[in-house]
Amino acid sequence: MKKAILIGLAAMMAASLLSPASAAPAPPKQTQEGTILFPAVFAAGLGADGCWAGLTRRITQTAAGQGSGLFGYRFAVDKATWGGKFALEAVGGQGTVDLDIFMYSVMPPAEEVANDPVNGGTPVSVDFQTREEGGETGIVPKGTTDAIVCLYGGVAGYAGVAADFEYNAFTPVKKKK
Repeated sequence: MKKAILIGLAAMMAASLLSPASAAPAPPKQTQEGTILFPAVFAAGLGADGCWAGLTRRITQTAAGQGSGLFGYRFAVDKATWGGKFALEAVGGQGTVDLDIFMYSVMPPAEEVANDPVNGGTPVSVDFQTREEGGETGIVPKGTTDAIVCLYGGVAGYAGVAADFEYNAFTPVKKKK
């Protein structure tokens, strides 16, 4: 019995010597990859300076969640990432790719499109829309259930198509008391 305990302790000590001195950062809690074929351009005169996530929202509302990849990409957000950092990166595409992301805490159900055909219901989102090539970074807002990534376009200099992206969100670091 003593011999087995000594062998076990020796094995644990040897394993601890083989592990790296500093632990690697934790991997992302959520990763989502996708492709968006066309920019989601706001109709002229609306004065918005971002892509139109409402187009993908309406398509996916009425198509039982299907339809991602045409004018935007919708996916569920892991609750464990609320309050943690996220990074949305453009990893491919043609032309100048500028991705935006909309984090929804209220995503109206399909019935709302019939009840409110103009707006498709009343969504609530926090939007990340910087005008620069690439993607977005920020903090995943508490209560986020869905996200829509879309491709900005329609303005000189931003004419990307067939954009590939990768979204990574991390579990928030808990502060020690």
